Amino acid sequence: MEIQKTVSHAVQSMSNYLSYNRTEQRGIFVLCLLLLGLVIANSVIPSGTFQRPSDFSGFSKEIKAFEAAWHRAADSDSMARKQRYMGYKNRGYGYGQDSVNPLGKKAKPILVVELNSADTFDLQQLRGIGPSFARRIVNYRERLRGFNAKRQLLEVFGMDSARYAAIESNVKVNPDSVNPVNLNTVTFKELLRHPYFPFPITKNIMIYRQKNKNFKSVDELKNIEGVNDSLFRRMVVYLRVAP
Repeated sequence: MEIQKTVSHAVQSMSNYLSYNRTEQRGIFVLCLLLLGLVIANSVIPSGTFQRPSDFSGFSKEIKAFEAAWHRAADSDSMARKQRYMGYKNRGYGYGQDSVNPLGKKAKPILVVELNSADTFDLQQLRGIGPSFARRIVNYRERLRGFNAKRQLLEVFGMDSARYAAIESNVKVNPDSVNPVNLNTVTFKELLRHPYFPFPITKNIMIYRQKNKNFKSVDELKNIEGVNDSLFRRMVVYLRVAP
């Protein structure tokens, strides 16, 4: 009897020890589900998944091919520049009329532009002369009534000695193209437009012509106040005297 009570008490104690309330039961249930999910995942997904490394071999080949082509193009351009530098006297004009370039082709003759007949397109073929500068040259030529000497290009606004030296051998002037004015019939406005006749001198010329009933010779300009020998030599090219 005593042994039976002891066993019954032990079973009751163990039952109390292993019993759980509803909250604990739900927790155990969730934990079991998580464990079951982990077991299933471990069996489906192979352990130690392997990610294949990216293959850049094709891209590397393209890079090497591009670098090789770039170097070949750079070498070719360098050689072309060297040939132009060694052979050409002026950019784009060839060597000389009778010379031959390294490729065996006869070169173009050196470009020469006649300043009194050239248009703006012709002038743009000269080294360092763009559209704006070409228009300045043509406008100045019209005011002058033709170039008498190519050094008159230095009188064009913006033309410096360096730019002039670069094109001097590529220009020429036909002095016969100068169109002089009649000193006895030219108007005040027409004469004032010419670069060599500033306002005070133009006014004195008109006063002198009125007082003396026209000019009999261009040399009479030396009697005009403000006309020195240097200015007279520049003016006389553009004047004539006629009744």
